Amino acid sequence: MIIANLASYPPRRSNLPRVVATLAPQVDRINLVLNEYDGPLEELSSYANVKQIMPDEDTKDAGKFYPDTSDADYVFFVDDDLIYPADFIAKSIERFEALGKGHFLGGYHASIYTKPAPSLSPKRLLKWLTYSREKIADHRRPFRFYETLEQPVVVDQVATNAALMRGADVPPYAYMASSQKFVDVRLAKWCFENGIRSVALPKQAHWLGEVRFEETIFHGFTRKNLPHVADEIWSYAFKAEGLGAPVEPRS
Repeated sequence: MIIANLASYPPRRSNLPRVVATLAPQVDRINLVLNEYDGPLEELSSYANVKQIMPDEDTKDAGKFYPDTSDADYVFFVDDDLIYPADFIAKSIERFEALGKGHFLGGYHASIYTKPAPSLSPKRLLKWLTYSREKIADHRRPFRFYETLEQPVVVDQVATNAALMRGADVPPYAYMASSQKFVDVRLAKWCFENGIRSVALPKQAHWLGEVRFEETIFHGFTRKNLPHVADEIWSYAFKAEGLGAPVEPRS
């Protein structure tokens, strides 16, 4: 069984029909967690494989982990502000399976955290001088969803806007519930603790697209560099086996 999990709220409603129309034919079920809604969306009622879920509380982005998907073969985590191609699911599973045996979290937007070094370059010297434990989120090598990546690469963290893992590897909602607005960090911590390798998957440029909304978690939360989020990042950053190297398939 192939499942896609998506959490949304009213300001993002305009792009939901597009996302659902693209993904519904590619999966067995879409779990659509509707935060802050009073009831199911009429414009999506014709999709038999779309389960509209009204949680008891506002789960925000942690809602992607609200449904029980432990019996699924693959679970995809998707967002309401991306544009997915018609071959998104099939190509992603193909690339995921090419990683070989083992436990993986694969995705198309990822990060490797970095530590700046002393430099004669004024810009780099400033980064080194202002580096601190709390500001670790400001120092990373990004693998962006809209850029080309030729080979799968081991990373510290994979974003849940275009990612997949096996159902048996998905963390329970109880583990993720308190990570609202930083679910990517908490998921990376779960993966590190449970021997699941985080991998940036290969793709061509602009295979994935984007719809821009005024309000984003990155600008409204991530850039605040909150200490408790930084503490979680430090629990796994720089520690992955083969970090930054291409993934060699295991037979």
